[in-house]
Amino acid sequence: MNKKTTQMIKGIAILIMIMHHFIVFPFSELPYLVTLFGDACKICVAIYAVLSGYGYFFAREKTIRYGLKKIWGLLQIYWLSLFTLFIPAAMLGGWKVTPQQLIVQMFGLLPNLNWFAWYVFFYIFCMLVMPLLCKYRVFRFRAMVNLGLMLVVPYAFEVMLHFMPNYETSMIVHDLFSCFLYFPCFLVGYWMAENKVVERTKQIKWFHNPIICVLGILLIFPVRQAISSVAGFLLDVFYAPLLICLAASLFESVDWKPVSLLLNTLGKYSTGIWFFHAVFFSTYVCEWFQPILKLVSWPPLMFVWMIVLSLAGAFVYQKILDGLRALPGLMKRSL
Repeated sequence: MNKKTTQMIKGIAILIMIMHHFIVFPFSELPYLVTLFGDACKICVAIYAVLSGYGYFFAREKTIRYGLKKIWGLLQIYWLSLFTLFIPAAMLGGWKVTPQQLIVQMFGLLPNLNWFAWYVFFYIFCMLVMPLLCKYRVFRFRAMVNLGLMLVVPYAFEVMLHFMPNYETSMIVHDLFSCFLYFPCFLVGYWMAENKVVERTKQIKWFHNPIICVLGILLIFPVRQAISSVAGFLLDVFYAPLLICLAASLFESVDWKPVSLLLNTLGKYSTGIWFFHAVFFSTYVCEWFQPILKLVSWPPLMFVWMIVLSLAGAFVYQKILDGLRALPGLMKRSL
């Protein structure tokens, strides 16, 4: 799976995420079937987790140092919007800043001012745990044995955390539970890259048919809505990889220029869009941005308008971040 395809799948994932939040936190009454589709769109998180694991496999050095570098890259994007939008809006709204609350917000721990920033602590968890798993060659067995370990061991930790007495009240326990809930998705992405699963699916005749690929992707949503988990085990660990394989086959067999351009652009700025689109939903800051969103009243157009605004916000913040990163170099040259 090449970089362009991966970026386009990220573009799909961010569209699914915005759709999920747009429907789950509605601005107007929506049809019942639409609400069911919105619930199923929560698969977006698993798609990102699988893609993160897939990309991690190709890291040259799977070390703590590499993990810290990746964490810092994500935190820069997150902190820029956190300290310029979410915290100022919260303070103006009466939120009190304390050292503990500041740490909670900086690392996306729950509860967040940015409602959708919890992936930050999950990503940090993955980047710190994976170097240890790779160093001690935990997954050194045959492919199917490794897959079994990747599915069963995190689930066992998830179950243990769930039955701890302070599960509901302890922030650390609850956040760790969320990490182990989605960690199998990250690990399966790693396993897919190691075993060339996406490349092997291209050898399946049906995956060469664009219509079957599209229908397969669409079918995943009602199936997920019907059964999303079993005894707390998240079935997105199977749904998300299947969606990725179908999308990869579709994009690499059919090249629609306008669609490719749109999805590539959304994929490029997907992380920024993820953080920025929370301004329309999160407490305090939504009061600033919802009036702009509600300039459009018809839900389908409002959804498109939200995408446009989120992309614009992500673009602006990326340019600011690029400028800040270039500032030290410019200062050295001027001296």
